Amino acid sequence: MSDSEKPNAAAEKKQKGPPFKPKPPFFFELSRLMVVAIKGGNNGQLVSRAQTKPNGPWEPNWTPVEKTQTFNAMAAGLTGDGRVAIVAQPTSNAGVLYIDQNLATPKQEWNTPINLGKPGGITQFYFLATAYDTDGRVEVFGTDTNHGIWWKYQNPSRIVQKTIQVTPPGTHTPITVTVNETAPPQTPWSDWFKLPGGLGQLKALRGADGRIILFGTNPGGNLYRSEQKVAKATQPSDWTGWVQMDTKASSIIQLRTMAPVLDKAGAVNLFVIGAGSHQVYHARQSPPCTQTWTGWSTPSQIRDGMQMVCAGVDGDDHIVVVGTDNKKFHNMNMQFDVEAQQWSGWIPFATGGPVWTALDYNADGRLSFFSHTLTGMPPPNYGGLWFVSQMAFDSTEWDLTWTELAPDGIHDFAVVRDLTPPAG
Repeated sequence: MSDSEKPNAAAEKKQKGPPFKPKPPFFFELSRLMVVAIKGGNNGQLVSRAQTKPNGPWEPNWTPVEKTQTFNAMAAGLTGDGRVAIVAQPTSNAGVLYIDQNLATPKQEWNTPINLGKPGGITQFYFLATAYDTDGRVEVFGTDTNHGIWWKYQNPSRIVQKTIQVTPPGTHTPITVTVNETAPPQTPWSDWFKLPGGLGQLKALRGADGRIILFGTNPGGNLYRSEQKVAKATQPSDWTGWVQMDTKASSIIQLRTMAPVLDKAGAVNLFVIGAGSHQVYHARQSPPCTQTWTGWSTPSQIRDGMQMVCAGVDGDDHIVVVGTDNKKFHNMNMQFDVEAQQWSGWIPFATGGPVWTALDYNADGRLSFFSHTLTGMPPPNYGGLWFVSQMAFDSTEWDLTWTELAPDGIHDFAVVRDLTPPAG
């Protein structure tokens, strides 16, 4: 080998550079994931289980939320200040309970349940949903066994006048003035209001402008949406009324497959599965925060057809959709560009069974995918609950093994992000 062909030791050392150091975890959002569930069958206990801290391990056991009753329906979301809020129906049918976190306790135990009652003449609710509105007020929705649609909300604060004494600058003599102050409502919660129409299942989502939008299906699989016309909706007339979304092209919608999510432009996106095609369909507000929607499209089809879909956003505000196909593969599809509606295409990353699923992000922006295995169709189903997570921020690679949260006994569940995690 000639001198010109011999490797330069100094150059070789420079090319190698310093040893690789993984980027330390960072906080995309100071939050921890929590699962709220009915555990133990249709007449099960209302329980929760959460990460011990942002990006941290999960608590070793489920914790009862309410110890004295059993439940058959529930929903969970957030309050305006970031605490987890639960609405749940006891099997006694005494009335829907509202339960939220108590930040004054070291481990953020739950506040004493508030009984929201139930509408006159209604035995029980079939389905519950909740979201907080532009004022941070929690709103609750339910469908009864006759497909009636009901709505109840935390009342707005009121303005009261107060007389105070102030000393104007440059003087020593106080004067009396009347000022307006915000005070809690005299009645914390509204009555139950009946919204027009008849639906079996509901999904509630807070839009980018704070107005709540509802999606629902009737027993025949027809899909509808309705949204608040004003930011502080207090009467049924403050809603737009139901707009049918299924079309001749889409046909009817497979039940329990509504997956609404906000994109980085502030538009509401809805993903569903067509009951005839078993493919994922997509519709979007255009422009954002309006009542105008695109027609149906598909983020790409999958040969074996889909049985379940869920949607979330990752650390870069990309929409990520996970579809479970009829051969029991979980497939992710990531949206690269909102305006151009560019997608990665379906990428299988795990296997499972007949499932109900959920998708949400950790404090560092990594998504976790939750899979509730069903023990039969249709419900009741009392299978287990597991999750897998992305390997890194924006990753298309996922954990190889599932983490078990419950081997069986889960009747219903919801995944929420606690924005007020306890210290430690």
